[in-house]
Amino acid sequence: MGTVGADVWDLVFPPGPPERIADMFSAAVVADAIRPYDADLAQSVETCRDWRRGYHRVFRGMTALAIGAPEVSTGMARAGLGAVRHMLRFTVGRTVAALDTVDVDAEAGGTVLETAEVSGEAPAVKGLEVPWRGLLLAEDTLRLRLAEWQTRGVLEADFVAAIERVIDHPEWLRLPGFRVTVTGAEAELGPLRPLLGWGADVLAVDRPGRVRWERLRAVAKAGAGVMRFPVADGEPGVDIARSFPALARWITAHSDARPVLGLYAGLPGPAGVRLAAASDVLAETLLRQHSDAALALLGSPTDTYAVPASVVAAARDRLAERGIRGRAQDLLHRVAPHSLYRLNYTRPIFDSEGGAWGLFDNLPALAGPDYALAQRLPRWRAVLARAAGHTVSVTVAPPAWTRSVAREYPWRTAAYRAASRFGIEVFDPATARTLLAAKLVADLFADDEPRNANPEALFAVGAAHGGLWRQPFAPRSLMAPAAISGTIQELLNKLQ
Repeated sequence: MGTVGADVWDLVFPPGPPERIADMFSAAVVADAIRPYDADLAQSVETCRDWRRGYHRVFRGMTALAIGAPEVSTGMARAGLGAVRHMLRFTVGRTVAALDTVDVDAEAGGTVLETAEVSGEAPAVKGLEVPWRGLLLAEDTLRLRLAEWQTRGVLEADFVAAIERVIDHPEWLRLPGFRVTVTGAEAELGPLRPLLGWGADVLAVDRPGRVRWERLRAVAKAGAGVMRFPVADGEPGVDIARSFPALARWITAHSDARPVLGLYAGLPGPAGVRLAAASDVLAETLLRQHSDAALALLGSPTDTYAVPASVVAAARDRLAERGIRGRAQDLLHRVAPHSLYRLNYTRPIFDSEGGAWGLFDNLPALAGPDYALAQRLPRWRAVLARAAGHTVSVTVAPPAWTRSVAREYPWRTAAYRAASRFGIEVFDPATARTLLAAKLVADLFADDEPRNANPEALFAVGAAHGGLWRQPFAPRSLMAPAAISGTIQELLNKLQ
């Protein structure tokens, strides 16, 4: 496929029934990914009559497969991403081609991206400060809070250790020697705001939109760093799914420092899958062109993960410590065994070295296969990037009071209000994004840290899951009692 000049690019699904093609695409990708390692599971995908209901079991099984051996984890990642490239279509004018035939390095990209920048007007923050419930935690007060979160099982020990390294090295905060590209710059849990506040040099990528970019410019002015961003046809912002060849060259043109690509952009539904695929091409291109490039992303708390035996043991210990309350929970489970108070972990899964793992499953039943696949694509890229020797920063994020919770999941709002009764902490976005950005900083300066041989440990080590993993019960089985409890609590508060 040759250079296309100023034609309009677009990333689309292959031909098929409009109402079904997204489901057909995700099923085909998953089947191709798992076929070499579990032919029966792949066949169950291909013969599934209701993929929107059946996808959950398959993604759970795919995660269990990945735990088994490094070659399985990396092999599924390579096959899955290869299937995405082969099946997605890239249209340019009247030309339609498979995505894997596009030479991103040679394409003109259809869009010429210029650069604008905003410099911060505030002094750089000299040390790590984390906002929390109206307080600003730093130094000893931050260490005490981190220790308390770790004791309660809200943050994993490796996450706490990473944040403490940043406290000890405040000179890391401005990321000297690095330039971070933040796709999805306005994402509530993304690192843009903290990094700019610390004086970092950031490339911000987000969709066009006057109001959006007014907000982002205001964030940059209020910080201490420099925010550079792409401009197309005089307007700030770029659609990644339509302009990733041009965007790849734009990022490379600003790679006079060590490049870090942060994948924080997301959209709901089929558009989210196309965005994740385009972002993956962007990531693969940058990692291939720069041997020292790093990759950064957040793991969603609503997904499936392999967790180490120590986490499973902690969950079982909490199960034994419930007392009288536990008997009531057990009674409710007997009444509704499939929906209330199901155990978080049942049978262990063993890897090729004999190590035992648990399977954490918090993939929402109603989220749909589009959501699950959009979450899995960057995870596959992270596994391959780490295997190729690149620095990869992945942190499973905690549940947080983001705007989407109230807008898209009102039932989850009521459950979140009662989450603390079940040992789960729901974070304010400002607290969460500052901690997660600090973890990114620590990861970028930790190239000499030992690595677990199992690729799936990339998602387990240093997680900030908010207590979901060490909870004795599967999170979905707590939603109904938590929602009821939260609603009663809200009514009582109103009466008072």
